[in-house]
Amino acid sequence: MRVMLIGPSAAGKTTLIQRLIHEEIKYDKTQAVEYVGNFIDTPGEYMQQRGYWGSLTITSHDADIIGLVQDSSSDDCWFSGGLTSKFEKPVIGILTKIDRPDCKINQGKRYLELAGCQNIFPVSSVTGEGIDELVKGLHFLLEKYKEDNKARYADDYFD
Repeated sequence: MRVMLIGPSAAGKTTLIQRLIHEEIKYDKTQAVEYVGNFIDTPGEYMQQRGYWGSLTITSHDADIIGLVQDSSSDDCWFSGGLTSKFEKPVIGILTKIDRPDCKINQGKRYLELAGCQNIFPVSSVTGEGIDELVKGLHFLLEKYKEDNKARYADDYFD
C-alpha cells in the first residue's frame, strides 16, 4: 500500500509520516516529492502554487490512497471544493495537530468535507492520538478499493 499526502506547508505531512514509520519526530522541510517507505511526501508549495498541480496529479498515479492533510490550528484552507473527484482512487482527510490548544477540529473537518472527503481522521503526530484509527482506516480502504476494482486488474497478463 502506498499513501500520498497532499497539503500546504507546515500542515504536518512529514511529521505524520515520521510517526507512522516509527522514526524520531524532527522538523524536516520537504523540498521535492519524496518516497518514504510506503508513503509519498509532497512539498506544501505544490499545493499552494497551482503551477505544480500537474506534478501532484502525475505522482498520484503511484499511490493507492490519497490523504489530504489539514492543520487543525490553521484558518487557511487550500483545498478546492470537490477536489477528491480529481483522483481515481480513495481520498481521505487527515486533520493534524489536534493536540494543540488552538485547534479547530470542526472547522478543519468542514474544509475536508467541502473538498469531498468522506473519511476524516483527526490525529496528533506528537501524542499519537488517532494514529491507530488512521492506520486501520487506511488498511480497510485499501482492501475495499482492491475488492471493488478487482475486475480492472489481471492477476497474470500472460495466462
